[in-house]
Amino acid sequence: MKKAIGKYKNNNLYLTIDSYQNNNRIYLGIETKDGLYADITINLTNMLLPDNYIFVNNDILSDLRKLLEKNGIIGKTIETYQYNMGRYDMVKINFDLLKGYDKEGFNLYEKDKSYDIEL
Repeated sequence: MKKAIGKYKNNNLYLTIDSYQNNNRIYLGIETKDGLYADITINLTNMLLPDNYIFVNNDILSDLRKLLEKNGIIGKTIETYQYNMGRYDMVKINFDLLKGYDKEGFNLYEKDKSYDIEL
């Protein structure tokens, strides 16, 4: 059972955790009872990134991003990178906190991360 991260525009929001198949980086999204609401992460495959950092999807609404920062789900911008035609913020995440919102998804991410990637 996922724990709600809060309400936004009268919807309960839930964090969903998964991994990108091509490089096993962490994927973070937001769901409502009706399904996927927003992607928090964007997978910039050519950019080096430590495990406990993500690139924030620029399409995320600023009010929603503030809610995520307030709840400690994502940190403040550490650095902004140019990638192709866009600029993306790198932020730190806290794995212990993420587990509390979607333990099952986090465990699957950890399992996927342990597999070698074949290129």
